[in-house]
Amino acid sequence: MSGVAEVRLMQDGDEVGAEAAWDQAYGAVRRENHLPTEERTSDLIELGQRRLRYLRGTDPGGSWVAEEGTQIIGIAQAHIRGGVWILATLGVLPRFQDRGIGRALLSRALGYGDPASPGAIFSSPDPRAVHRYVSAGFELHPTAVAYGPVRKSLDMHPGVRKGSIDDSSYANEIDRSVRGADRGTDVEFQLSIGYQLLVDDEGGYAVVWEGRIAMLSALDEGIATRLLLSAIAQCPSGATVDVSWITAEQQWAVRAVASAGVPIRIHEAIMMRNKWQPQLPYLPNGIFG
Repeated sequence: MSGVAEVRLMQDGDEVGAEAAWDQAYGAVRRENHLPTEERTSDLIELGQRRLRYLRGTDPGGSWVAEEGTQIIGIAQAHIRGGVWILATLGVLPRFQDRGIGRALLSRALGYGDPASPGAIFSSPDPRAVHRYVSAGFELHPTAVAYGPVRKSLDMHPGVRKGSIDDSSYANEIDRSVRGADRGTDVEFQLSIGYQLLVDDEGGYAVVWEGRIAMLSALDEGIATRLLLSAIAQCPSGATVDVSWITAEQQWAVRAVASAGVPIRIHEAIMMRNKWQPQLPYLPNGIFG
């Protein structure tokens, strides 16, 4: 491949090309690993672009693109919430891979913030990505995913209610106890693009979009289980449930999805540095941590 790629900070308008590059890179990884891919609709494209703009707005120093000529061929976005560094996105167009572009993008993202701070990367199954993260000093924690139809009838728990943007400060309070840092306005952003908030006033919350459980934090396993099963119960009829990033420490989640009859598979990994490892019931978001 001829040409030299330039790695630079993301600018206004880059979200169009960056979203397209990320979609192709992520879709290729999923197809290589025989995982399902979503249909590329105008709504999903717009949501992806809004997310990129949002993270560039909150963390401009953590948002980078690789460009060759006038084409964006790769993207990396990292953000910091409460001193915790998270890599939200890293991808390179398949035909431009194996040229060191992904490594260069990761280096820029890692340079954002304090390298001694706790941090996490939610890694795809791509062996090149896993190797890159381990080489950068991150520890590998394999994860499982519950993905598929619900095979048992469930009802929403009476102690769980539908929340609103007014509950975002409560969600941040829970996160400070569970993960050592809140998410700033990340929960509010998720709600602004159509996600639903479920709240247990005894100490927990979950963010849900159709069949996907996008975030879950709780003060104990009983509350977490109520929230997770209530979230699954809220899935539209015929929707595919997706509960990702379940580590070995989150056996309560394994038991909950198994009780709902959702198929469980070993899948992907969370890479962690400098002792970032929430201990209480917690299901992270692959972008927001």
